[in-house]
Amino acid sequence: MKWFLLLFFLSPACLRADWRIIDRHDGHVAEGKLTASQFRVTDGENEAEVSLVFFTISGLTFEVVANTDGQIQGLQELIESRGGLTGINGGYFAANLDPIGLLISNGRLVHPLQKAKLLSGIFYVKNNRPWLARMREFPGTKGVQEAIQCGPFLVDGGRTVTGLNRERVAARTFIFSCSPTTWGFGICRSVSLDEMGNILAQTAVVPDHPIIRALNLDGGS
Repeated sequence: MKWFLLLFFLSPACLRADWRIIDRHDGHVAEGKLTASQFRVTDGENEAEVSLVFFTISGLTFEVVANTDGQIQGLQELIESRGGLTGINGGYFAANLDPIGLLISNGRLVHPLQKAKLLSGIFYVKNNRPWLARMREFPGTKGVQEAIQCGPFLVDGGRTVTGLNRERVAARTFIFSCSPTTWGFGICRSVSLDEMGNILAQTAVVPDHPIIRALNLDGGS
């Protein structure tokens, strides 16, 4: 009887509610090349706000822009000056704006690869095709057109990465892939890294296209 009672009292502590989307609004932008989404998510106790864009990569190109001289005043200004469709902030920098981790912009090596626990993944473009790779998978910088080393990985193989921080809550940006041709990026507010990984893995961020991999780009400071 004591054994059964012990299981009864311990089991509820192991249960975790899944995240679900509420109040979603989608719209096509940039002449239908992108879908912009804004929604809230809840796990029954907590809520978070998510804003993102997703798209198929056909006819689109990625560009990593380095702000090492501090001349870029805002993301909207940058997008307009480059003739871009949309953009997202990403990357880690020192106080003097020196990049932390690999940074390649338009084929130019701005900063070399670094080994650090936080910098566990790399978004890069090679042969005009985007990739999300773990450090051990990265083939090297030869032929890479664009690259930014960030972290941590949030989703891998369609599942939340284990060991993510569950305590620190902040707004953070992320990039994700649902397939070789379906990609997106966005910002999530008011959650921890672990919660953000669960949101991206559990909810239909892109309808009918589950997220396979997602990498944290920025935020938390």
